[in-house]
Amino acid sequence: MLMTRHAPKALQSALLLLLCLVGCSGAPAAFATRYPDNVEPDFAAVVNRAQAGAQRSTPPIAAGVTAAGHLYGYDLAAKRVLWETPAKPRFSPLLAGNSVVIQEGGRVVGLDVKTGSQRFQFDAGDMHLVGADGVGERTVIALTSGQGTYARSQVVLMEGTQRLWNHTLAHPVGVPALTGDVVLVPWSNQYLSGIDATSGDELSRLRVRGGVISHAFVSAGHVYVGSQHGIALLSHQLLSGDLSSGVHYVPPERELPGQPAFLYDAYASKPLPPPESAHSRVQLTWETGGAGNKAITLTSNNVYLIFYRFVLALDQRDYTLRWAHTHDVDVIGGRAQHDGIVLADAKGAVTYLGAETGAPLWREQNAPLSVDLEFPANQNAIGAARNPSVATLNLREQLATAARDPDARLVPVRLLAVQLLSEMPDAAATGDLVALCEDDRTTVAVRKAACKLLRGRTIGGEHVLRALQRHASFLANTSAPPVGALAKAASAQKEMRATGLLIAHLKDPNTPSEGLPELVQALGELGEADAVEPLRAFLRLYHADPIDEHIAKTLALIPAALVKLQGPASKELLTSVANDGLSADTARDAAQKALTSLEAAAAGTQPATAEGAQPTAAGATADGGEATKEPAAEQPKPPAHITVDIIKQVLLPVHDPLQACIKNAQPEAFQARVVLVVEDGQVLMVSVVPEHLQNCIEPLVRSQTFPLTHLSQRDRVTYTIKRF
Repeated sequence: MLMTRHAPKALQSALLLLLCLVGCSGAPAAFATRYPDNVEPDFAAVVNRAQAGAQRSTPPIAAGVTAAGHLYGYDLAAKRVLWETPAKPRFSPLLAGNSVVIQEGGRVVGLDVKTGSQRFQFDAGDMHLVGADGVGERTVIALTSGQGTYARSQVVLMEGTQRLWNHTLAHPVGVPALTGDVVLVPWSNQYLSGIDATSGDELSRLRVRGGVISHAFVSAGHVYVGSQHGIALLSHQLLSGDLSSGVHYVPPERELPGQPAFLYDAYASKPLPPPESAHSRVQLTWETGGAGNKAITLTSNNVYLIFYRFVLALDQRDYTLRWAHTHDVDVIGGRAQHDGIVLADAKGAVTYLGAETGAPLWREQNAPLSVDLEFPANQNAIGAARNPSVATLNLREQLATAARDPDARLVPVRLLAVQLLSEMPDAAATGDLVALCEDDRTTVAVRKAACKLLRGRTIGGEHVLRALQRHASFLANTSAPPVGALAKAASAQKEMRATGLLIAHLKDPNTPSEGLPELVQALGELGEADAVEPLRAFLRLYHADPIDEHIAKTLALIPAALVKLQGPASKELLTSVANDGLSADTARDAAQKALTSLEAAAAGTQPATAEGAQPTAAGATADGGEATKEPAAEQPKPPAHITVDIIKQVLLPVHDPLQACIKNAQPEAFQARVVLVVEDGQVLMVSVVPEHLQNCIEPLVRSQTFPLTHLSQRDRVTYTIKRF
């Protein structure tokens, strides 16, 4: 019978009621498009039910994958292997109540966590695991395939061997949580659905616009939601649509070595890593310890960074370092606990480190060789009470040990250790930096970082002086210290006692030339008169013969240092160098610049500009007498042509890289013939023989500035670079 507009209203109402009784099914299906969001009474009921079930115990059993490809269970309370069975898991195993969930090929398998016997299995099709959770015999499992609008997902609830229900949705799904009689399912970045664990009906749906929900989890009697960007306590306050509106925690915005995520990205194309991947060796782990009025507290205020063989305890507020542990082999799994962190390594050892100091509380070497071991959370029985007899470890020594580690994979953390050493207000840290700076066996990046940071140290002068006392000696089998970095450190510390030691290195022909520029600067900055004659002697000796680019740079710095130390008394020598036709361009130009600054200071027009020379009153000399005006030194005339000698001087700053081009050449080369065409200071052509050196040498030649010539014409010059 059809209802028309002419039917009486009473009849229309009766027919509508009948149709509803026959065809209406009540609330929308779970994950339905038109399900209402953020309905306060419904969401409040879900929050209360979820929190009521948050007090739960988890078996103290870890699940691992051996190097031979077997799955095994490890009892953390008894500290022994419980079972081992052949398996080929695609991803790291998931602990979910009394089950271990793995995916083998296209099927999902649940094993008994205590015995390893199979509890259930089902076909996953083309989907892959995202996450799982469980309490007792119940296990909720989330799977997905595709991303964005192409995503398809499935949520399955198992009880023992039986499937209670499953839901399929056309959206990406996150990591679910089972708490009491409620299943919490994050999906599509913004949504959290509360599902009745028995019936599978959707009870309530939360939508947030401020934040991302990819994980739901239970910890220490509370329920939380969030993502790699931060977590929030499940509460009525989330109805505002912003995760930060209630009790929450946001990790510091600091880049960590390896860039591990605070929580893994559940919406990634393959969120779970294979057992043998680096994700088990580079990770963050933490455990919630409580929730205050506005903030979530992590246990012991620690976030633990695992990086291959290093474990760093970082303060939850700003990721400052609390302690560092160096393991003897790779760590392949770790989990924060209430009073520390439990670790597994590749050789089968399980170790528990205390939260306060990182000292080992216990260690067992009885697990198989492994590639992955996943630990349960909230295991209050597996650690040990804070034992006052456990020695407090020295943080500086921990950092120095980490920085010295020879493993090239660990360079990111070793660099962090060097940085943290340089920030310590401990004089001994300066000694550690000195040792790292001069260690030729360590990684170049670590050595360079140590040298750079040593330059800025303002304490630890005794370590600097001790290092400067050593000279290179074949008979004594000693090497030169890193003179440049030590000189800058001595200058930063105003360590006047270093002057004599620096002078000795300036005079020593065995001192590596790359440290001399900073040595000269430091002598000028320290201001001791004893440095004058050695600097003058060096300038006289090398001003016409800078044997490499470092000597050339040193010559360019000595005039300024002499002006600082001598003032006008340096004028005679500087004039001699500036007027000497054989002087190198760098020495001549620096001497002329210093003379100009002295003349300006004498005339009272401006202070001396030779990098710190003290100004004098107009018409007066530095000793208070009347200044005698002298004619300005005649500027050297530009050369008539570009000559081989000029090219030699111009290429001094790139001398070492040019030598490297020849030494590293394949096939082997012993010299390079370079034909240059130069006009008005511009390089028009660079031709190199042999040709396979062209790409290496030409950019270096073109990077230098050639002088203008008196005769404005094109010069073609052949210059030979010989291998030394």
